[in-house]
Amino acid sequence: MTVEKITAVVRVSTPTVVPLPVTDDSQSVILEPYHVDLLPEYGYASMEYLISGEAYGEPYCTRLLLRCPDDASRFTGFVVMEPSHLCGGTSIWRHTSRWLMRNGHAWLEVDSQATSAVGKIKNVDPERYKGIRFIPGPISDEFAANIPFIRDATKEVLSEAYTDYKAKWWPATLQSPEILTAASHALRSGALGLVAQRVFLSGLSQTGGVTRRFITHSSHLRLPNGSPPFEGFLPCQSGGEALPDVPGAKIIELVGEAEFQSVRFPCGIGGQMRGTAHRRPDSDTFRLYETRDADVYPSPGANIDTIGESDDILRDEYGNAVGGVRTVHSDAPLATFVAATPKGRPNLYWGSQWAFSPEKMQVIYKRVENYRLIAGRAIQKQIQQGFLLPVDAEVLRRETIEAVHF
Repeated sequence: MTVEKITAVVRVSTPTVVPLPVTDDSQSVILEPYHVDLLPEYGYASMEYLISGEAYGEPYCTRLLLRCPDDASRFTGFVVMEPSHLCGGTSIWRHTSRWLMRNGHAWLEVDSQATSAVGKIKNVDPERYKGIRFIPGPISDEFAANIPFIRDATKEVLSEAYTDYKAKWWPATLQSPEILTAASHALRSGALGLVAQRVFLSGLSQTGGVTRRFITHSSHLRLPNGSPPFEGFLPCQSGGEALPDVPGAKIIELVGEAEFQSVRFPCGIGGQMRGTAHRRPDSDTFRLYETRDADVYPSPGANIDTIGESDDILRDEYGNAVGGVRTVHSDAPLATFVAATPKGRPNLYWGSQWAFSPEKMQVIYKRVENYRLIAGRAIQKQIQQGFLLPVDAEVLRRETIEAVHF
């Protein structure tokens, strides 16, 4: 289905962009230091800017953090834009940085949410970021302190508490959609030292929600020249109703275990997104989605198994979900993974991981060599299915499998 006309098309105002140089006395605040040390190895530069203008009828100024090839001739024209998390952090960079840098793509952090821009950036270095301003509202620490947790609560009670909690996000970030659109203009106009041809908006968890909400509530926003701001959207692990189509843009959603209760049933196959429809069935249990003019078939999806017709996930002897897209972490497990924190401070905001003891590892695998053999087979299977690139498999082997001892 196509997104309905929410309101008249709105062109955002042309933003002002100024560089924010790094000096011995003034350094960038980095929310996600993961793989920043690899920038020189890949020939990448990190540059910071302040972007300002008007959004939601009020002035704003916030930070942009760009990572791109230091040799402009290597830039492909493709940019992944990521809003920083409500409480700080950029998980998409964490998961895609090596792939981006190997291929000459760029990544842009946009601190479009007032909560983290003020709470995690401006408040950390008030002098460097004195220009940052938004409509006044709560900051990240206030949200973090109020994450719902209820001891011995049913999943329905905890889910309702989270629904109420998440409803408070959007009134605190009213200017975010227009800022994201303005940042896309900055990328395309050359204001950041490069000229983007394609910009994808992506986020994970709370910022996956930001991406979804842009699709459902802000698809009427346009660049100053009237063009759509994004060629694609990639919301990850945020959950919700099946997303509508956005004309001229691709939408790919990555759904994880945490969103499982919100994505069941509706097309008659457990695990499918609510409200989705299929062009044609290939069989009772299999759907192949084709990409027009593509010479590569998409990787086959897989549903997480449930207990009967319930939404309760079927778990194996180690407590991990059965079914779904399998990885080395599920087929050669080193821990129990659950997309919630059921002990200590029970909540749905953080996942939890319980590493196996050396004694348990010996019971499961007998010897380290057996573990590495099983893990190697799991990685090879994932490569064959198209869910893992060989170059990433080598990193996984070196940094995870070879590091295991018991």
